Amino acid sequence: MKEVVIIGGGPAGIGAAETLLSLGKNVAIVDTAPFVGGVPLELSCKGDIECTMCHVCMPRDASSRICTSEKLEVLSNSSLKSATLGPETAELEIVTSPRYVNPDKCIACGKCMAVCPVQGALIAPPHGAIPNAPSVDSELCKHFKSRDCDLCIQICPTKAFNFKEKQKAAKIQCKAIILSTGLEPIDPSGVLHYNYGLLPNVLTSLDAERIIVKHGELRRPSDNQKPKKIAIVQCVGSRTTKGGVEYCSKFCCKYGLRIARSFVERAPDAEVDFLYMDLRTFEPRVEALEWAAGKKNVKISQGVPSIVQPTEKDNLLVRRTNPGDVSIEENEYDMVVLSIGGQPRPETKVLAAKLSLEVDSFGFVSNDNRKIGVFVAGSCKSPMDIEESFADGKATGFAVIERLEVNK
Repeated sequence: MKEVVIIGGGPAGIGAAETLLSLGKNVAIVDTAPFVGGVPLELSCKGDIECTMCHVCMPRDASSRICTSEKLEVLSNSSLKSATLGPETAELEIVTSPRYVNPDKCIACGKCMAVCPVQGALIAPPHGAIPNAPSVDSELCKHFKSRDCDLCIQICPTKAFNFKEKQKAAKIQCKAIILSTGLEPIDPSGVLHYNYGLLPNVLTSLDAERIIVKHGELRRPSDNQKPKKIAIVQCVGSRTTKGGVEYCSKFCCKYGLRIARSFVERAPDAEVDFLYMDLRTFEPRVEALEWAAGKKNVKISQGVPSIVQPTEKDNLLVRRTNPGDVSIEENEYDMVVLSIGGQPRPETKVLAAKLSLEVDSFGFVSNDNRKIGVFVAGSCKSPMDIEESFADGKATGFAVIERLEVNK
């Protein structure tokens, strides 16, 4: 019997787990990804010189604190197949796909990563991920394609690999459930005038983060060179009826500004134009404006582009209307970063139905069903940034504690 099962291991799920574990509760985290930690695992720290309060480290640090708890069970590569709900207990059927590496045997020595001949076939655990063991992508792995590669098996000192592992199902009884599936990034391909997916140096903010994590700095995909002038465009896929969602995703301005700040700190001679519809940082607006005002190479101005077009050497021409005098302004950049918002994951609606929860017109699960012990935490119930989602998870953890105490 698990006291609490958390479905979704992003910032809210980690926050809830830390609260519950600190009070001695038995917790299982179920996540479809190979690693528990959510989107922050893909993001870079923005505090090269001083902390910019990007909060990427918040759920990672919490994961490090709870990963060794004997009361925690992590079911990665797993999903909820069915749920039988009752007033005091529930029974969940969980299906787990193989990762082909036993986390209990793996010592994270990295020898398998060094000998793997196919890039991406072995997925290394990001910093702060649970479990701290690689996962095999069977679609890329040479062993599954031709059966003539076992280099990782041969070099592993603890015999952690098992390519015969099969999908398995298990039933878990619990007293409470927390749904914390979070958001998925909006795909800006539907916003046709930005030409995302067609022009190599038009990136999403998440693309930019992944490049920084990989190289330690921002580089252009077209030639791997460091950009000297970039535009960061806000509200891409948010607050629109075409190719996105109608609501404000809430966190985009905040992390867009932090990407700009991080880029300038890493490349002091580079230029950044931060182009916004409305500046909604949900923190003192003057902070961002004062930072930009002190930088000759940073400009924050209202007015998002009407079109992004290619020029020579894979540069980009950005055309937009100047809100001040309605004139047309054109500027050339090495790179354009689209600050994208988030939307509920498609599986959230399916899970909500299984857990007797309702979704709103946007796909968010705004209300708990505490009568049967089902709670909702984090950005699957409304747009939240990392800090707010983590805090909401911890608060939900305390609400679950209250239910458990009442039903003793």
